[in-house]
Amino acid sequence: MLRNLFNKKLPSVRTKMVFLVRTDLAMGKGKVASQVAHASICLYKQAVKERNPYLDMWLTFGQPKIVLKASSEKDLLEVHRRALDHSLNVCKVLDGGKTQIERGSLTVVGIGPNRVEDIDEVTREFKLL
Repeated sequence: MLRNLFNKKLPSVRTKMVFLVRTDLAMGKGKVASQVAHASICLYKQAVKERNPYLDMWLTFGQPKIVLKASSEKDLLEVHRRALDHSLNVCKVLDGGKTQIERGSLTVVGIGPNRVEDIDEVTREFKLL
């Protein structure tokens, strides 16, 4: 199965997922990891449901994932809007309020899998977490 997959002629399109994490909430490392995991599952499920054309390439070439920092809810909402405007696969993660963060707080916006260039268009001003 894998041998056949790698022998296929696939277009050379680089893909990734990106996660923007709010730093103003001062979440612990475990909390951040959990919120990013929620976003990755959400993006994957949406990509399968909507037959995202970049999903197979993303899965085949290592599932690249990048985590960036955003300083406020306003930043996340702006990136979410821009991602929608660019027809990218995007999701918001709202916290359940069971541990560190107030219920309903926007913690992460995830984007992808989509072309690297398309995601960079809406996230280039953010730095790595």
